[in-house]
Amino acid sequence: MSIEWAAGLFEGEGYIRKFSPLKHDYSVHIKMTDLDILERFEEMFGGTIKRRPLTAAHHKPIWDWRLGTKAKVKNFLLLMLPHFGYRRTYLAQNLLDAMDAC
Repeated sequence: MSIEWAAGLFEGEGYIRKFSPLKHDYSVHIKMTDLDILERFEEMFGGTIKRRPLTAAHHKPIWDWRLGTKAKVKNFLLLMLPHFGYRRTYLAQNLLDAMDAC
């Protein structure tokens, strides 16, 4: 898999999260039903995959890939940044700026 593939997947399915401005707690996530895709993502970038609780018995399992250390999140965003669209670039750059200010 390529960085471009990963950036496209993250652009469509992922999200960037800053939990607390005081704790400097950051993470990136992808939630989806396709475990095999998240396993490929995990092979490329590390992180962890956890199964989310089902909201209804007839729903497919939902998996959550998470990367949660500051250094790994920063490295991930720097790799992805050249391949993001405008909106995701804006969010990623704001988080990177906040990380550098800490």
